[in-house]
Amino acid sequence: MGTKSAFLFPGNFWLVEEPPFEIQAIPFQTFFEETGSWILGCGVKLSTSRGNVVTFDFAEYPDALMGATEGPNHFSELISATQARVKVINAFSLCLHSARMEKENFSTDTFTIDHQDLFHLTGDDAWSGMGGQGLKRLPTMTDRGYLRDRYMHGAVPADSITLACETLDAVIASEYEKMLDLTSLLNGSITSFTNHEFSSSLITAWTVCETLLQHHWLTYLSHREGNPIASSRKQKLTGRDFTASVVSEALELAGIISLDTLTALDKARKARNAWMHSIKSPNHQDAREAIGLASQMLSEVLGRRLAVGVPLGATGL
Repeated sequence: MGTKSAFLFPGNFWLVEEPPFEIQAIPFQTFFEETGSWILGCGVKLSTSRGNVVTFDFAEYPDALMGATEGPNHFSELISATQARVKVINAFSLCLHSARMEKENFSTDTFTIDHQDLFHLTGDDAWSGMGGQGLKRLPTMTDRGYLRDRYMHGAVPADSITLACETLDAVIASEYEKMLDLTSLLNGSITSFTNHEFSSSLITAWTVCETLLQHHWLTYLSHREGNPIASSRKQKLTGRDFTASVVSEALELAGIISLDTLTALDKARKARNAWMHSIKSPNHQDAREAIGLASQMLSEVLGRRLAVGVPLGATGL
């Protein structure tokens, strides 16, 4: 598997540099030529290539590495390492979306990848060894090289990628242990939204909101002034009787969340329950508002703005 995993950037933009218009195929020898590289404080390294390949090097990120190279635990460790890499990359997608909003006032689609989109580099350069299902995502090859996608125009500036890396670093370094998971989930919610999968989008966004609500509740109980709460009482206060509805009301009364946040939580929860209990599909506005709420709550815990714009389009109108 090696330490490097790569994928073909799925957006409609080039990264860092757009090839000159007259170039209709990118030669083999320059397709993987580096156009930019970034090193995050967490140890993850990211680079982009002229062929729009994004490479993540996880050599200094233990969660994405395998311990056993053979034996009974090999397959399980392979799955875990791959999941860790996918999670980081999907969180990067949201960070890049946010960075473009901040730097360029420009909203682009997020993307979601899975293990089938990845290919792995086992040597010091792309030519010394590649493998993985993601290779089939590469453009068609001719005798001139990899054919250029004629629908791609413009490039994501290096400054936006730099800001995205800084935000991703903050996500990974967050003291809140679920920050990376929730950032990846929110990215998936936005991607589902742009694909008109409003039910999946709403449910995923609500999961982010409810998890953060529980985080606020546990923090409030743990930092309560006066005598510490007895374990038996704390167990009761975190039991089934204290639903998201009850917890959000209590947190608003305590000044932990605002009245506007409480109102938005109530609306998102009701839309989620209507789907879960009656299969009443949410409309795009329900999903959009849930995404906005999840982004706001996640930004507050992160201490850094995750700007979100959720474009929606349709054809045939």
